[in-house]
Amino acid sequence: MKASILAIGTELTTGQIINKNASTISKKLKSVGIEVTTHLTVADDKQLILEALQFLKSKSEALFITGGLGPTSDDFTRDVVAEWAGSVMKFDETTWKHIQERLSSRGFTVRDMQKQQCYFPENSQILFNREGTAHGFKFQAYNQDVYVLPGPPREIEAIWQDHIRPELNVKTLHLNRLVTRSWDTIGVGESEVAFQVEELLKDRPRNLKLEIGYRVHLPYVEVKLTFEQSDSGTWQLFLNKIENQLAPITVARNFEDAAEMVAKKLADIDFTFYDFVSEGFLHSRLSPFLRNLPRWSFKQSDTPLSVDFFENEDDFLALIPYEEDKCIVCYSVDGRLEQIAVEAPMKSELMSERRKQYFAEMALIELKKGLHRAE
Repeated sequence: MKASILAIGTELTTGQIINKNASTISKKLKSVGIEVTTHLTVADDKQLILEALQFLKSKSEALFITGGLGPTSDDFTRDVVAEWAGSVMKFDETTWKHIQERLSSRGFTVRDMQKQQCYFPENSQILFNREGTAHGFKFQAYNQDVYVLPGPPREIEAIWQDHIRPELNVKTLHLNRLVTRSWDTIGVGESEVAFQVEELLKDRPRNLKLEIGYRVHLPYVEVKLTFEQSDSGTWQLFLNKIENQLAPITVARNFEDAAEMVAKKLADIDFTFYDFVSEGFLHSRLSPFLRNLPRWSFKQSDTPLSVDFFENEDDFLALIPYEEDKCIVCYSVDGRLEQIAVEAPMKSELMSERRKQYFAEMALIELKKGLHRAE
């Protein structure tokens, strides 16, 4: 089963904001075995939207459209979608009551312009939005299930959990799903990692579907193998070979994220991070996951370290300088102090930034091990 995603909004095409919705929806679809083949983004232009819909109408079995369901003059997604599908728009009184109650209960003035959010293509299913005034809707057109969703991520999430996820779980129950296995390697270049993997796969059965992918997200090189679930038994031998080959340089598997895993384990701990080495890389990795956790602090400093610097600390991580290509990762969890010397494989003076990324990531990896042992 294949899906396409169309994002609508001039704020996306001008670069004012990043299209995170497409990424989020793709991940959700992949988790239930649906393959996303196309992402398309267009401005708030009726003709462009129509052309995009025409392009996508034969690309997949499901089409997800985001944005343009609000109450303002540039929110005309529902009208263009109805025109494309040849549907008549119908006013929904229940939606109008929902909008009035939601706005008035929050002290906002209810205006007639809000009524445009109450029109839906005839025979469509309204997807109630408990987080906003713009309900989504679903209908069928050109042999596709078409899901039309608002733009705010929180509202998409609410509609997804309440309506779309339960439906897709049933619909994909008997799919021959695509399975992806991944390895995040560190310390070896992309070409060398690829060479090792390709050597192990050169005798693979060519009549079976296998997608081989590599992604550099510094300081990692990610290896991905995607295959049909029904062929898992055949591919297991190759997976085992790759696992053994990459084991010395593998630090995460199957899309695990060291920063996210560390943050989850620190949810109930008063924890301090000291960074005297990475110049911000450690903070940038952690901040997206720690921002909702109140019991942590982060300190960066050029102050010379003294012997008793961490004397009164119970739970902390420190990146301490040693040499140009080396640092010390020092951490304490539940009073157990650990120190690990980390040497970066990047020796060139031109790779200073890469070394700092490497040190930050290795600090997270070592802390993850320590937190796991402490459980």
